[in-house]
Amino acid sequence: MAWFGQGKDTIEWDEFRDDVLFYKWPSSEIKKGAKLIIRQGQHAIFFADGRIEGLFKDPGSFDIVTEITPFLSTLKGWFALRGDTGMRAEVYFVNAKELLLPWGTRQRIMIPAPEVPSGIPVGCNGNLIIEFRDYLTFIMKIAGVKSTYSLDDISERIMGELSPIIAECILNGQHSVGLNALVGLQSNSRALAKKMSTELDKELMPIGLGVASLNILSVNYPKEVQEMADKVASHSFVTDMGKYASISMADSFGKDSGSPAASAAQMGMGLQMAKQMMDSMNQPQAQKTPQGDRFCPKCRVMVGSKFCPDCGTETV
Repeated sequence: MAWFGQGKDTIEWDEFRDDVLFYKWPSSEIKKGAKLIIRQGQHAIFFADGRIEGLFKDPGSFDIVTEITPFLSTLKGWFALRGDTGMRAEVYFVNAKELLLPWGTRQRIMIPAPEVPSGIPVGCNGNLIIEFRDYLTFIMKIAGVKSTYSLDDISERIMGELSPIIAECILNGQHSVGLNALVGLQSNSRALAKKMSTELDKELMPIGLGVASLNILSVNYPKEVQEMADKVASHSFVTDMGKYASISMADSFGKDSGSPAASAAQMGMGLQMAKQMMDSMNQPQAQKTPQGDRFCPKCRVMVGSKFCPDCGTETV
């Protein structure tokens, strides 16, 4: 590694790792004749007196005096004034590559439902992309006090914020969410991910980072609740909801769910189905239309006219 005064005046991050967000060059003295090397996927930041003097993004090898100093905000005259003694500035290298971070709930989150006030356990996981939003804030809050900062470090912060953010986004300002909506979260994952990204971005803003994108790969429930989700999905293929509800209730009450939360959810789903069945039974039945008092010998059906409307045969 390049240290001032050791005969190697090369400022670089040669141990570049994809999981590290930044690297601080260990010397604050920059001498005439030094060179700056920026590798692909790196940005170099010159920082002095609490401000960013210059940000360099193009990869390559650059002479400090002729190619870097002219672009520094207030340090451009330092070499001329101080001769060979150089100038004092800190150089930070930041990782400009796509910072992909897998995320997931450490344990399922209890989401209240009208049918199950104690909550349905919900978990989810996916990927998100972290990006730098404010280099100055990042240096002042993180880089100025730590020698390095990795994706594992940011992951700990994100995982700590994740559960309340997910719960808030699912509830969307309500006190509870209906069972049908809750077990159908996967179908609405894009909208949910967008809300989560916005809220998580706010949490990372104070350290100069942000969320470029976030996606949800899967939403998961306990086995018993997942089975109920499958039943809810099959509702659209069932025409006799009353019959289906009675069969489902009989099946559910005949089995031990093995989990208090799942049992409560199962009871809630059963009550919901029972209500649908009762509503269906209470609806007035349509009056059957009389078929007629004459018989078609060809079609062998009762009709209400002298000639069969289907085949034209005279009826008796």
